[in-house]
Amino acid sequence: HPSIESIRALRKSFDSSVSVGFVPTMGALHEGHLSLARTARSQNDVVIASIFVNPAQFGKGEDLDTYPRQVEKDLELLTEIGVDHVFVPSSDMMYGKNHVTYIDPQGFDQTREGASRPGFFRGVATVVTKLFNIVQPTNAYFGQKDAVQCIVIKRIVRDLDMDVNVHIMNTVREDDGLALSSRNAYLTPEEREKAPIVYQALCAAREVYESRFARGMEELDAADLLEVVEGALETEPLITEVQYVGIDDLETMRPLEKVGNEGCVISLACKLGSVRLIDNIILK
Repeated sequence: HPSIESIRALRKSFDSSVSVGFVPTMGALHEGHLSLARTARSQNDVVIASIFVNPAQFGKGEDLDTYPRQVEKDLELLTEIGVDHVFVPSSDMMYGKNHVTYIDPQGFDQTREGASRPGFFRGVATVVTKLFNIVQPTNAYFGQKDAVQCIVIKRIVRDLDMDVNVHIMNTVREDDGLALSSRNAYLTPEEREKAPIVYQALCAAREVYESRFARGMEELDAADLLEVVEGALETEPLITEVQYVGIDDLETMRPLEKVGNEGCVISLACKLGSVRLIDNIILK
């Protein structure tokens, strides 16, 4: 389906009792996306996916032009899983020449991921709102790897009273722990070999958190967890930059000074060679 009209017509043809599962993607699909599509397939009468590399969420100097694109292959993969319809709009269709309306969730540019990618969450919130309006899904599926993005999407659905159930599914990983990402394709063989350090650094913090609570501590300093993650990353010479390590509230992504038994999300972004990798882990 290349047009909004054809998806609208399709949507209107469904009986009101039909449940519609929706998996929005930017293409270059990997097992993470496919697992979302499988879950949607098992929980809904009809499954719609979208493939759209959203220009509104790329900043100056980011990889919009080089972002991996493989639409034919993606369509085959989705069809194999049993996705019924795929919406593949153009940028001109999604953002017409006089497009001026954006959804700008307040406060998220101050999160660590937001500060490192200004305007990113405005772009995400806008495109997800547009896609939800077009598809009108019963259920929508996202991966936990993009931690702040998941919180933003839940926030806009709540704040704007959208009639959609948002499902956040666990990050899918390679056997060695590396979170699946379309950008992993940019890694050289040597970088790929070293990439698991990102998840290992997060797991090291989880071990500290769990062992302290097992010993009966009520809370610990976020700085202690930060030190563990940064220390682990520093052991890998191929990491050229640590953009941030965040120890944040699970609901708001606001930085925490103390972590209690209600837990936190530890997220990080770093550059391995020239490739930006993000990952996160939820501690509870």
